[in-house]
Amino acid sequence: MNPRTRKPRTRKAKKLALSTAVATALLVPAVLYPQFASGSPTDPARAATYKENTFEGPAAGGPYSLGEWAEDGWTAPWELGMDERTLVDDTTAAHSGDKSLRVLYPEGGIGPEDSGAQAPFALDRAREYYLSMWVRFDEDFSWGTSQYAGKTGLGLAGGKACSGGQVCDGTNGFSSRFIWRRADGEAALYYYHMDHEDTYGDYVALEKNGSVIRWPKGEWVNVVQRVKVNSVTDGRANRDGEIEVFYNGEPAAEVTGLRFVTNGDLVDKAYFASFAGGATAEFAPRNDSYVWYDDVKVSTDPADICELTGCS
Repeated sequence: MNPRTRKPRTRKAKKLALSTAVATALLVPAVLYPQFASGSPTDPARAATYKENTFEGPAAGGPYSLGEWAEDGWTAPWELGMDERTLVDDTTAAHSGDKSLRVLYPEGGIGPEDSGAQAPFALDRAREYYLSMWVRFDEDFSWGTSQYAGKTGLGLAGGKACSGGQVCDGTNGFSSRFIWRRADGEAALYYYHMDHEDTYGDYVALEKNGSVIRWPKGEWVNVVQRVKVNSVTDGRANRDGEIEVFYNGEPAAEVTGLRFVTNGDLVDKAYFASFAGGATAEFAPRNDSYVWYDDVKVSTDPADICELTGCS
């Protein structure tokens, strides 16, 4: 087989490789507890690669603007939809505390210009990051009209964040984001790498005990992803990039053998991408729909992600 076209290996719903400490903790099924704001790690070396957002800081009832994100330690060079379609909400039960971030997917709207919100929040560069978030779809959420797909919350990306039907050539970055697909809200991870076969990136469905997971409506759930960028030798991408996904603390997907980069790009973005679509009107919601996010954490250290081992 030509090594340039060999597909990455995908293993679903199996126990996934972690660092020794986390793997040991996962020998016992994870028990999830309500997550409360605990502040940044006290170790300054870790604090540089750790971010947390419980959405408790800004006043409720208004949008969560890019400036307010910055006050909470999350900076981005641009945004779409934050002023028009986000709300710091204290009227719907948050995952923890009193507030969460609500994002509107308007009836008939697709893409980040007319649906949801988007922003590439800066991270300190690192080869490997973990990202955790709590997600709640509203009870009347519309998955689409006659086509069904959309982006969900925060993902991880690096460099120029290859996405949107681009060819990832190893110098224009990579991205890995959560999505829904199909009319029943199948939960999946959508990722761009050098060998993606589909024009619009590849995806891996989340699974539990061999069954595909559907995003539930009206219920808080947790998802964690880990992205490890491949190593590079003499300008050649080695096939050792990895993605792992956990759903409510349990392994849900794994992709290995990935080639993301041929240059020095590393993970450097927590990529907020929360909108309907797809590129055509068939992907638009049939009615105004909402997704809430809470207790977002990004870190290079799995010890900061208590959702993998049990939060107290």
